[in-house]
Amino acid sequence: MRIVALCGSLRAGSFNQALLDVAIERGPAHGLEIVQADIREFPPFNQDLEGTPPPAVLEAKRIIQTGETLLLVSPETNYGVPGVLKNAIDWLSRPAHDPTLYRRPMAVAGVSTGYMGTMRAQLAWRQMWHYFNAPVFSGVELTVPLARTVFDGDGRIADTATVERLDAYLSALSEWVMQCQRAAEPT
Repeated sequence: MRIVALCGSLRAGSFNQALLDVAIERGPAHGLEIVQADIREFPPFNQDLEGTPPPAVLEAKRIIQTGETLLLVSPETNYGVPGVLKNAIDWLSRPAHDPTLYRRPMAVAGVSTGYMGTMRAQLAWRQMWHYFNAPVFSGVELTVPLARTVFDGDGRIADTATVERLDAYLSALSEWVMQCQRAAEPT
């Protein structure tokens, strides 16, 4: 099963990108091919331009439409979602009911340096996804707090319990995606 992921942090050395990199590496053991669509070249959303989206947006749409589910790997900013990822979702959702996000199942995970992880951002993403009339994975949550104690200097997860939580998340996600596929099959 193909999962397309977007990372909501663009900084060099991003803990969220590091989590996504490990998920991509570990995905095949759970029957998942996880690929990343790049949002770094998305300009600020401007509704005047939605009829002729930039090439970076068109490429990300093409990649997302090849997957069964969209995975948002999202940091938390000011108790909410990061602007760069919200901007990407605004571009990808246009025009209204575009098949890129409309009815596309979504999962969310994230890392933060604080002790709460990304719980508030994940809750906001789940609430926003209702707009797309799509299912949201909630069987297992993956919010990784205190990132500086979890990742080593090379961006690898150095905490065994976090690797186990990631594996449990990917395993449950794989099962959920299969359930979504079965539910979508014509009867």
